[in-house]
Amino acid sequence: MREASTSETLIPPPVSAKTERMKRFAGAFGPRFFLLVVVGLVWLGAAFHNAKFFYALAAWDALAVIAWAIDLAGLPRPSDLTITRRWKSAAALSVPATIEIVLENARRSTVLAALTDNVPQELSTAAPELELKCRSRGEAAGSYQIAPTRRGDSLLGSVYIRYQTPMRLAERWAVARVEQTVCVHPNLEQARQQSVYLVRSRQIEMEKRHTRLRGAGREFESLREYQEGDEFRDICWTAAARRGKLVTRLFQIERSQTPD
Repeated sequence: MREASTSETLIPPPVSAKTERMKRFAGAFGPRFFLLVVVGLVWLGAAFHNAKFFYALAAWDALAVIAWAIDLAGLPRPSDLTITRRWKSAAALSVPATIEIVLENARRSTVLAALTDNVPQELSTAAPELELKCRSRGEAAGSYQIAPTRRGDSLLGSVYIRYQTPMRLAERWAVARVEQTVCVHPNLEQARQQSVYLVRSRQIEMEKRHTRLRGAGREFESLREYQEGDEFRDICWTAAARRGKLVTRLFQIERSQTPD
């Protein structure tokens, strides 16, 4: 419980902002507009035989422009869209983390959006890109992963968005100012494993210090009756004279030394 609560406190807070226009006129032609223009070129071949078909070509292009203008007018204004960046886990060195981008649409029209998050290179080598479909008065979410390569503070910038209606004749460009500074922490799991290893190593060291090895070292421990294989230099002759039989001195390693 304590580890879980500690990890949760390290998760960066979510950041939200309404989108803003990137330029004075942040609109453009969608892919289907150019498709309509290409289809209208079929009138061009006929126009070489009859000049009246030039008028048909001009009328087709005019209709394409009108359709584009209507589609552009149906797009939500940038202020109708809100983008939120949410962190699903803490940012830790060399540990994959998931970031979720949420798009909220306050208008009564479906939006097809392409989002690009401005993430520093120490978090992601390439700028994350997401494609979302957000229905009217709803929200849509997408996520991507990062893998921090450097500890310390990292600055995440704005989220850039290009959005269209399902007609795909027109599109708008906007930006959400969701800048935030996050702290990349050490690898907590690795640090915990190293801490366990150090504690266990210290326990083993203490056990070695308190281990008594009979017959080794030069610190006297006790006496016992002589057994075959004991060294003659370890025989205690004074005790043997008192007991009337051979007695061997037993030794242990010194407490200030560490056995190999």
